[in-house]
Amino acid sequence: MTNRIVAQASDIVDLSQTKTVVDQAEITDTYALYLDDESHSFDGVAEKIIFPSTEAEVAAIMRSAYESEIPVTIQGGRTGLTGAAVPLGGIALNLEKMNQLSYMNYDNSKELYSIAAQSGLTLEDLVDAVQSKKLEKLRGKGTPNQQKALERFLGEAQTLTFPVDPTEMSAWLGGIVACNASGARTFKYGAVRPWVYHIRVVLANGDILDIERGKIIAENGKFVIVLSDGTEAEVTIPSYTMPKTKNAAGLFAKPDMDLIDLFIGSEGILGVITEVELGLVQLEENIMTVMAFFPSIDDAINFVYDVRAPDSPIKMDFLEYFGPHAIEMIKEKAGAAGIKVPAMKDDTKAIIFFEFSFTPENMEELVMGLEEILMKNNTSSESSWAGMDRSELAKMKTVRHFVPETVNGIIAQRKAQYPEVHKIGTDMAVPDETLREYLHYYISTLDAQGMEYVMWGHIGDNHIHVNMLPRNNEEVKQGMDNYMIFAKKAIELGGTVAAEHGIGKLKRAFLEAMYGEKGITEMQAVKRSLDSKWLINRGNMVPVPADVS
Repeated sequence: MTNRIVAQASDIVDLSQTKTVVDQAEITDTYALYLDDESHSFDGVAEKIIFPSTEAEVAAIMRSAYESEIPVTIQGGRTGLTGAAVPLGGIALNLEKMNQLSYMNYDNSKELYSIAAQSGLTLEDLVDAVQSKKLEKLRGKGTPNQQKALERFLGEAQTLTFPVDPTEMSAWLGGIVACNASGARTFKYGAVRPWVYHIRVVLANGDILDIERGKIIAENGKFVIVLSDGTEAEVTIPSYTMPKTKNAAGLFAKPDMDLIDLFIGSEGILGVITEVELGLVQLEENIMTVMAFFPSIDDAINFVYDVRAPDSPIKMDFLEYFGPHAIEMIKEKAGAAGIKVPAMKDDTKAIIFFEFSFTPENMEELVMGLEEILMKNNTSSESSWAGMDRSELAKMKTVRHFVPETVNGIIAQRKAQYPEVHKIGTDMAVPDETLREYLHYYISTLDAQGMEYVMWGHIGDNHIHVNMLPRNNEEVKQGMDNYMIFAKKAIELGGTVAAEHGIGKLKRAFLEAMYGEKGITEMQAVKRSLDSKWLINRGNMVPVPADVS
């Protein structure tokens, strides 16, 4: 192992046939969606939108932009909630044409398969291709060993899948890696980070890095990147300590870290991820999915603590929470939308939505253990909605997604009257021991204010989203003030200000609250070492220094 990596010089390619939109009327009309993301928080502006289809084209575009000192904003599916993909000038580099599978791999020592693809492929398309084994396009691709891995994979009896479920399956692979995406199943499998085995990255000057996990490890807190012109870029890892929670806030930093982890979760500020290789696992054949209905919030929290305990008879795949206001929303509007929720009582104040796998041999033992924990916390399996196949899971997911979709509809109506109104959704996570304290802090603060809000989210990771629904422009300000209040409380409890949605352009103030001015300066130093002209994703994660034009 070494802490040095040599960048590859990019090929000279002809960009005359690369799709490029430069007419401003066309950009603001036909391509208006490319100036926005799901946060709807910025008015995007771009001099041009370019759609490369190969890594060589990406490198040529970056090299040209570097020489001309033109800012470049990298775009994936624009499903993010932080404004990270919104261009504020310069070039919008959209990767939607880079959507091809690359190769299959197999690690004999770990007996694990992995699959690589260009960064513009959607997660949904990748998972469908893997689970259905429709991989004919990979024949003849890659090295001889990779071709052998493909044939071996196609001969496997079991079904494999990518285990991390970031909720938004329309997200693109480059985006989920750049943001270290996570979701419900992070409780069992972790975030995307440990499942990324190999990436290719185009740097600001057009050079290319080929990074394989386990090959480039920091020494004395530093990496050395040898650029194609022979100069060396020394990268000093930030000295801050990351929270011991699910976390997507700031650059990953540990003294002896892997170089690949510097780019995972970097939100594209260090380079353009063009190809990713992701690990696969066997798809669980037997699953039980349950919505358990509780008469109080504390009963639900106690249930979570009990099933997470080391001696719990059940190991959950995920644990999701719905609070009282979310339940009211389901009761009032789900029926009208044709959505039925079996077994929910009028006195239900909290729901825990969970899943676990079983075998025919241990099913009875697990069900009995679950019943004991449910009854201990004032509910039962008879008062729950349970299913044992993926079709039932799909129905429950419809209910889960109904709540945020309804919230978005409410906000859209209010925005028509008050243009400044927008949804304000928290993204904090805290350590296990502080879950109850933090959840009640949310509730007491918002109830005292009379702010309308809805709560749901990944309670298995102590990561509950509070969506504040301002009714006028004044409440928008109150909601943003609340966000900083909640961020500071999470930090005080040892948590993070961004557990899965990242920082982007919207949350830089919260990142500074978490890591301080020194931490921000250290992140800026990493960026400067690889992008001295501050051209890539300008304004994301950290502010542009005063000495950069």
